[in-house]
Amino acid sequence: MRSLRWLLLAAFLIAAAAVFRIYRTQSTARKTTQRAPPPYLAANTKAEAIDFEWGQSAGGKPAVKLFAKESRQDASSNNMELRGIEMRIYQKDGEHYDRIRSESANFTTDENKLFAPDVAEITLQVPAEGDAPDNLTSIKAGGVNFDSKTGRAVTDQPVAFTFSKGHGTCTGASYDPQSHELHLDHNVTVFLEGSPGAEPMKVETEELVYVEQTSIIRLGPWSRLTHGGTVLDAGPAVITIEDRVLRAIDTTAAHGKDIREGKQLDYNAAHLHGTYNENGELEKLVADGDAKLIATMATGVTTVTGTRVDLTFTPGESGDSDLTNALVTGKGYLESHPAAQDADAKILRAEVLELHMRPGGRDVERVNTHTPGTLEFVPSLPTRHRRLLKSERMVVNYGPRNEVQSFHADLGSTETYPTAEDKKGTAVSYTSSKTIDAGFDAGGQLKDLHQNDNFRYTEGVRKAQADSAVLDNERNLMTLNTRAHIADDTGSTTADKIVINQATGDFDASGHVATTRMAEKKKDSTGMLDDDAPTQGMADHVITANRNQLIHYMGSAVLWQASNRLQAGTIDIDRAKRSVIAEDNVVSQFQEKEKDGDKDKEKGEAKGKAKAGTKPGAPTISIVHAAKMVYTDEDKIAVYSGGVDFRRPTLSVKSQTLKAWLNDSSADSRINHAFGDGKVEILEAAKGRQRVGTGEHAEYYTDDGRIVVSGGQPLLTDTLRGNTRGAKLTYFTDDERLIVDGTLQQPVQSRLRHGKP
Repeated sequence: MRSLRWLLLAAFLIAAAAVFRIYRTQSTARKTTQRAPPPYLAANTKAEAIDFEWGQSAGGKPAVKLFAKESRQDASSNNMELRGIEMRIYQKDGEHYDRIRSESANFTTDENKLFAPDVAEITLQVPAEGDAPDNLTSIKAGGVNFDSKTGRAVTDQPVAFTFSKGHGTCTGASYDPQSHELHLDHNVTVFLEGSPGAEPMKVETEELVYVEQTSIIRLGPWSRLTHGGTVLDAGPAVITIEDRVLRAIDTTAAHGKDIREGKQLDYNAAHLHGTYNENGELEKLVADGDAKLIATMATGVTTVTGTRVDLTFTPGESGDSDLTNALVTGKGYLESHPAAQDADAKILRAEVLELHMRPGGRDVERVNTHTPGTLEFVPSLPTRHRRLLKSERMVVNYGPRNEVQSFHADLGSTETYPTAEDKKGTAVSYTSSKTIDAGFDAGGQLKDLHQNDNFRYTEGVRKAQADSAVLDNERNLMTLNTRAHIADDTGSTTADKIVINQATGDFDASGHVATTRMAEKKKDSTGMLDDDAPTQGMADHVITANRNQLIHYMGSAVLWQASNRLQAGTIDIDRAKRSVIAEDNVVSQFQEKEKDGDKDKEKGEAKGKAKAGTKPGAPTISIVHAAKMVYTDEDKIAVYSGGVDFRRPTLSVKSQTLKAWLNDSSADSRINHAFGDGKVEILEAAKGRQRVGTGEHAEYYTDDGRIVVSGGQPLLTDTLRGNTRGAKLTYFTDDERLIVDGTLQQPVQSRLRHGKP
């Protein structure tokens, strides 16, 4: 039995060894296939995970998804620490989402809020399917808080962002995907790109709000826009983006500066609105509310103001936009000061002004007024005139030196003011006409002024009118054409053409000239030119000089006062010396007054003739024909020469020369007495009788009708009494008296006629 017990024990040991060997083999095999046990959790850790995913949905569509490479949940709270995260906040349509990426973040599972202490990248409008385009809006910032329920992201840390056609930075930002508003809190700087190769626009502001759905950017409470040499400072501003391109800018309290080579533009306005083309290039700028632009160039300074100014631009070769047109509405004002020191300033005023710029936008080429306007020339020198041009419509053309080159005005008028050097008492001159055209020299000084259709002119007492007029400013001459007429307090002149010296008032009139010279009221009356009657004149050509004191009539010249008349080829009047010179077929005509004794006699004759049905006798007229006449008022003598024929109703005197002494206008006869010399022949004709006196010298006295013939061999032939010779013959036209004086060398000879002739 004892041997069996040992045998059983040995068998048991063998079996146990076999079982152990099997267990050990199986255990070893099991260890090779069994997972390793997880590490022990830290004392404050509730859970840890790798490739963590979390999400929410709404209406069967994804709302929020969160991915993380690693996650750890705190044991004492619902906070999760995430590494390598990506959050997707989906839009309502589920086709796009806003993506947030960060290396690390904290996520609260109960509030569904995410905080990224490190730099987070936010990309907006990522498509749910397909590859994301490169031009999506991207925001990078640290310290970002995300609310997965609302999708709102907030940070107070520095922010950098990029978007299509731009990039920028700020301090503090927030984004709300529900309202699609991006809010940049402080120190905002944005660079907006334009056309390829063009310098971007720099936008600076304290605060910026971008409304993604409307592509609107709001700046405030101040804004600054910089583009190349252009800097605009303003209050709040609104920027509009279309198709990811800058299309409009609106600002308030704007004032800016545009500096380019050779040009500086300063401007300000209560409101400013700018529009841009599809390439982001400036097309139009509207300054509204007390708008003002000052352009400073090498050629001068131009200032434009108005209630509103619309500026139109075209893309330039350098990428900048060039100003092509400016429309000023409401109290339009343009003032230009050329660079030359002696150049005059020009001021243009109208409710509506339109400026057209030269290529390149540096200089004004043309200005149009679309409403009644005024162009003022402000002289820089005391020798120049201040001028105003007013018109219903006006076109002003500028030269390359910013000088006015020409202008055209419709229904225009001008005002020209005396210079500081003009004589005292010179008045302002006014003109008007249907159209006005002016030309200027290279220095911007008025060269000529053409006024057409119904021209009118006034300067003090001086007035003029014509169909058209031309002012030669350099020579200060005004030419009136067709139906020309000038007048002042000394008289008037009409002609086909009149050229007036503006400084002196002298003129040159031609073609059917007619003049009226008013009588000068002086104590010393003249014999030929009455003080109490105007002098009328006609000629083909009339020239005045010495401020109208010298008057020269040429070509069929005629002067007359009442019935007194002077006719000749040329007539010269010196009003200062009170002299008259007439040449070439001179004809003088004087009307005699009735003597007191003759009046009663004539009254009786008039009664008899009235009863008989006939008119009373015609007035007595004296007429002198000669080649030349010289009259001087100082001695009241008219000297006729070149063959003279002096005629009265019953008397004619022919001689080589005739000297006539004239009475003033109060006397009965204008000719007091007259002396004729050289081949004198006197013919007296009466009813049934004729007397002829000949000699070398003759004297005629109108007061008593006395005729004295002397010189040579005086001879009186009387058809009633025969012939009488003597050294001196005196006879009377009013009666039959005859006085004959003889000498030893020339005794009296008479041959009497008996009976009727």
